[in-house]
Amino acid sequence: MSVYIYDKEVQASSIWRTLRTFSDIGIICLDYKINFRSEKGIDYLDKIHRRAAKRLLRCCQENGGLFIKFGQSIAVQSSLLPPPFRKELSVLYDNAPSVSVDKIAPVIEQCFEGKGLGDLFDEFSPEAVASASVAQVHVARLKGDRSKVVAVKVQKPEIKLQIDWDLFTFRTCARMVQYAFGIPIMWSVKEVERRLREELDFEREANNSELAQRDLDTMADGWLKRAVYIPKVYWEATGKQVLTTEWIDGTSLVDPKQLLDEQWSGREIMQRMVSVFAFQIFVSGNVHGDPHPGNILVRQHPDNKLWREPQLVLLDHGLYVRETPRFRKQYAEFWRAAVIGDKSAMKSIAQSWGMPDAGMFSAMVSLKPPQLGTRKKDSVARAKADASRAADGSDGSSLGSYDRQMEIKKRAITALRDSSNLPPELVFVVRNTNIVRANNQSLGIPVNRIKILGQYAAYGLRRILVEEAWSPERRYSQERGVAVGRGSLVSRLLGVVAGEWSYVTFRFALWAAGVGMTLYGLWG
Repeated sequence: MSVYIYDKEVQASSIWRTLRTFSDIGIICLDYKINFRSEKGIDYLDKIHRRAAKRLLRCCQENGGLFIKFGQSIAVQSSLLPPPFRKELSVLYDNAPSVSVDKIAPVIEQCFEGKGLGDLFDEFSPEAVASASVAQVHVARLKGDRSKVVAVKVQKPEIKLQIDWDLFTFRTCARMVQYAFGIPIMWSVKEVERRLREELDFEREANNSELAQRDLDTMADGWLKRAVYIPKVYWEATGKQVLTTEWIDGTSLVDPKQLLDEQWSGREIMQRMVSVFAFQIFVSGNVHGDPHPGNILVRQHPDNKLWREPQLVLLDHGLYVRETPRFRKQYAEFWRAAVIGDKSAMKSIAQSWGMPDAGMFSAMVSLKPPQLGTRKKDSVARAKADASRAADGSDGSSLGSYDRQMEIKKRAITALRDSSNLPPELVFVVRNTNIVRANNQSLGIPVNRIKILGQYAAYGLRRILVEEAWSPERRYSQERGVAVGRGSLVSRLLGVVAGEWSYVTFRFALWAAGVGMTLYGLWG
């Protein structure tokens, strides 16, 4: 009893949450190891998937905190996990339980060296208007300026006590899954842990949000600048555990039905969403790592009084990844190679990252599904079947899908066997694209996500190549095709031509692919 009281009162139930998680993950692993047999039939196997997903959901809900975020991450892996996991865990995007103002008031006082709510705000809502995995949001008015309605995000008091236990549990469970199923996932754990710790620093989040807005202001075109807005930070009421921004009214993407009831166009919403995150991945290099539906609002553009024009408001900038220029260039080059059909370049880039299977890597980054058949006829038939399932909402549960999942698993294990060269930022870039893909699916797939990503990959690669061409360190090497030193005007012009040629061929390939898909839809 004394251990239980100590754990609850001093450790915020961290020990009990850890033991619960080990138990649930262990049971799930044993269930699959003992019962998952193809000869028992697809209905029986689906029951195992649903049973595991429900147990995992219950574990995340009962533990709360970072486990909500862990569950959300699993929910968006629709291309690699069975459909029941996405279906069950998607409820974690709803509001998490909040705590009373009495419990968060000490957090604010500690953050601002003894200043209380009354010293910072003229009004402060007694109830949270939103609650997430690690923090909750209250609406307030700043002290001395009642005209400014603000959103105050306060870290939940137990998170600081639970973080070390939760990350230990996450790391141990990742080892359990890797050992039980042979899937090499430990390569990503260290980077995930580092980013999650950074996410608890709200001053870092404030800086991330201002950098994201500055990137839009300085690098985006006029359309994208109007399409997306990031709330202003009020630094006088912001600290390590408290973030204060302007309050924005809008409709959350969590409720697609409400968006349709308000007569917003799913196509216009997704055009803006895919575009802004493609811009971050391929142009600015500062990527939002958690663009789930709860972090995106839709509102009428405040400057447009004549017609309906949606504007996206991006929230929660705690989880960001800074891409290295080398990664951003290679990633854009991989997309170009995939679009124009340069298998040699695809293979070269994938192998430089320790992945011998370029096709499987394409699937991991949501570029295209893995080609599992060896005959063109089989691939076309499979594409038609997949399109039919997507149209009628089926989850694709069939013996064929079982064989497909097993082959994908084998190829994923092979692809990730040598993970020492995988870029650390790849974890969150893939996470971003998976979440955006899930958002697109929730609205009925109104846009061609791959086409938009490809357009920004083309633009981003062009910027990189032209910047390299005019770099004072450039001299064009015909043999290596790289910059090796200070060069002449001719070599720089050759570099610019190479950048423009890359852009033109990339865009032409995207256009040709779009025409091909249109013709296939008409006569396929």
